[in-house]
Amino acid sequence: MYSLLSRPGSQAGSASRDPFSLIDAMFSDWVGARTGSSLVSRARLDVAERDNAYEVRAELPGARKDDISVDIDGSWVSISAKANTQTEKKEGEKLLYSERSHESFARSFELPQAVDSARAVAKFENGVLTLTLPKKEGPRTTRLSIT
Repeated sequence: MYSLLSRPGSQAGSASRDPFSLIDAMFSDWVGARTGSSLVSRARLDVAERDNAYEVRAELPGARKDDISVDIDGSWVSISAKANTQTEKKEGEKLLYSERSHESFARSFELPQAVDSARAVAKFENGVLTLTLPKKEGPRTTRLSIT
Protein backbone atom coordinates (compact mmCIF):
# COMPACT_ATOMS: atom_id res chain seq x y z
CA MET A 1 0.00 0.00 0.00
CA TYR A 2 1.30 3.45 -0.88
CA SER A 3 1.06 6.52 1.27
CA LEU A 4 1.08 9.98 -0.24
CA LEU A 5 3.60 11.00 2.40
CA SER A 6 6.17 8.28 1.77
CA ARG A 7 7.90 6.64 -1.13
CA PRO A 8 7.79 2.91 -1.64
CA GLY A 9 10.63 1.41 0.38
CA SER A 10 11.16 4.53 2.50
CA GLN A 11 10.29 5.01 6.12
CA ALA A 12 6.73 6.13 6.82
CA GLY A 13 6.29 9.82 7.32
CA SER A 14 9.26 11.01 5.28
CA ALA A 15 8.13 13.60 2.78
CA SER A 16 8.43 12.86 -0.92
CA ARG A 17 10.23 15.49 -2.97
CA ASP A 18 8.06 14.87 -6.03
CA PRO A 19 4.53 13.73 -5.18
CA PHE A 20 3.72 13.24 -8.89
CA SER A 21 6.42 10.58 -9.26
CA LEU A 22 4.64 8.60 -6.57
CA ILE A 23 1.32 8.94 -8.40
CA ASP A 24 3.04 7.84 -11.64
CA ALA A 25 4.48 4.81 -9.82
CA MET A 26 1.10 3.89 -8.34
CA PHE A 27 -0.60 4.21 -11.74
CA SER A 28 2.14 2.19 -13.48
CA ASP A 29 1.83 -0.56 -10.87
CA TRP A 30 -1.96 -0.61 -11.29
CA VAL A 31 -1.79 -0.66 -15.10
CA GLY A 32 0.93 -3.32 -15.07
CA ALA A 33 -1.09 -5.51 -12.74
CA ARG A 34 -4.20 -5.23 -14.93
CA THR A 35 -2.67 -5.49 -18.41
CA GLY A 36 0.78 -6.96 -17.97
CA SER A 37 2.42 -3.88 -19.52
CA SER A 38 2.19 -0.10 -19.68
CA LEU A 39 -0.16 1.50 -22.18
CA VAL A 40 2.00 4.39 -23.35
CA SER A 41 5.73 4.81 -22.87
CA ARG A 42 7.43 8.16 -22.58
CA ALA A 43 9.83 8.64 -25.47
CA ARG A 44 13.35 9.41 -24.23
CA LEU A 45 14.37 12.91 -25.35
CA ASP A 46 17.46 15.04 -25.73
CA VAL A 47 16.79 18.73 -26.44
CA ALA A 48 19.63 21.08 -27.40
CA GLU A 49 19.43 24.78 -28.14
CA ARG A 50 21.52 26.31 -30.90
CA ASP A 51 21.70 29.95 -31.97
CA ASN A 52 18.79 29.78 -34.41
CA ALA A 53 17.15 26.42 -33.74
CA TYR A 54 16.35 23.66 -31.27
CA GLU A 55 17.47 20.11 -31.96
CA VAL A 56 15.37 17.32 -30.49
CA ARG A 57 16.32 13.64 -30.52
CA ALA A 58 13.68 11.12 -29.50
CA GLU A 59 14.30 7.39 -29.10
CA LEU A 60 11.44 5.42 -30.66
CA PRO A 61 12.63 1.79 -30.75
CA GLY A 62 10.63 -0.48 -33.05
CA ALA A 63 8.68 2.39 -34.63
CA ARG A 64 8.44 2.87 -38.39
CA LYS A 65 8.63 6.25 -40.10
CA ASP A 66 4.97 6.02 -41.21
CA ASP A 67 3.78 5.45 -37.62
CA ILE A 68 5.32 8.65 -36.20
CA SER A 69 3.44 11.92 -35.78
CA VAL A 70 4.96 15.30 -34.86
CA ASP A 71 2.73 18.31 -34.15
CA ILE A 72 4.00 21.84 -33.57
CA ASP A 73 1.81 24.58 -32.12
CA GLY A 74 3.82 27.70 -31.39
CA SER A 75 6.32 26.62 -28.74
CA TRP A 76 4.54 23.29 -27.99
CA VAL A 77 5.87 20.12 -29.63
CA SER A 78 4.05 16.76 -29.46
CA ILE A 79 5.56 13.48 -30.63
CA SER A 80 3.65 10.21 -30.84
CA ALA A 81 4.49 6.85 -32.38
CA LYS A 82 3.38 3.23 -32.48
CA ALA A 83 5.71 0.25 -32.56
CA ASN A 84 4.49 -3.22 -33.46
CA THR A 85 6.74 -6.25 -33.53
CA GLN A 86 5.85 -9.79 -34.41
CA THR A 87 7.78 -12.91 -35.29
CA GLU A 88 7.16 -14.42 -38.69
CA LYS A 89 6.67 -18.11 -39.34
CA LYS A 90 9.10 -19.41 -41.95
CA GLU A 91 8.11 -21.96 -44.56
CA GLY A 92 8.43 -25.53 -43.30
CA GLU A 93 8.59 -24.34 -39.71
CA LYS A 94 6.24 -25.54 -36.99
CA LEU A 95 5.24 -22.63 -34.77
CA LEU A 96 5.42 -23.57 -31.10
CA TYR A 97 5.36 -20.15 -29.46
CA SER A 98 4.85 -16.61 -30.76
CA GLU A 99 5.10 -13.21 -29.12
CA ARG A 100 3.79 -9.89 -30.34
CA SER A 101 4.49 -6.46 -29.00
CA HIS A 102 2.39 -3.34 -29.41
CA GLU A 103 3.71 -0.18 -27.82
CA SER A 104 2.86 3.49 -28.09
CA PHE A 105 5.16 6.39 -27.38
CA ALA A 106 3.99 9.91 -26.60
CA ARG A 107 5.68 13.06 -25.41
CA SER A 108 4.69 16.73 -25.36
CA PHE A 109 6.82 19.61 -24.17
CA GLU A 110 7.13 23.38 -24.44
CA LEU A 111 10.23 25.09 -25.76
CA PRO A 112 11.32 28.51 -24.49
CA GLN A 113 10.56 30.15 -27.86
CA ALA A 114 8.05 29.56 -30.66
CA VAL A 115 9.10 27.34 -33.56
CA ASP A 116 8.94 28.23 -37.27
CA SER A 117 7.05 25.08 -38.29
CA ALA A 118 7.32 25.92 -42.01
CA ARG A 119 11.11 25.45 -41.85
CA ALA A 120 11.17 22.53 -39.39
CA VAL A 121 12.85 19.29 -40.51
CA ALA A 122 12.30 15.74 -39.23
CA LYS A 123 14.60 12.75 -39.92
CA PHE A 124 14.18 9.18 -38.70
CA GLU A 125 17.08 6.74 -38.70
CA ASN A 126 17.90 3.63 -36.63
CA GLY A 127 15.02 4.18 -34.19
CA VAL A 128 15.94 7.81 -33.46
CA LEU A 129 13.80 10.75 -34.58
CA THR A 130 15.80 13.97 -35.02
CA LEU A 131 13.93 17.25 -35.26
CA THR A 132 15.54 20.52 -36.28
CA LEU A 133 13.16 23.24 -35.14
CA PRO A 134 14.15 26.76 -36.24
CA LYS A 135 13.26 29.50 -33.77
CA LYS A 136 10.52 31.82 -34.93
CA GLU A 137 11.60 35.40 -34.98
CA GLY A 138 9.44 37.44 -32.67
CA PRO A 139 8.25 40.93 -33.31
CA ARG A 140 11.09 43.41 -33.28
CA THR A 141 10.92 46.53 -31.24
CA THR A 142 10.82 49.68 -33.31
CA ARG A 143 11.14 53.22 -32.15
CA LEU A 144 8.73 55.71 -33.65
CA SER A 145 9.81 59.24 -34.27
CA ILE A 146 7.51 61.85 -32.85
CA THR A 147 6.51 64.71 -35.09
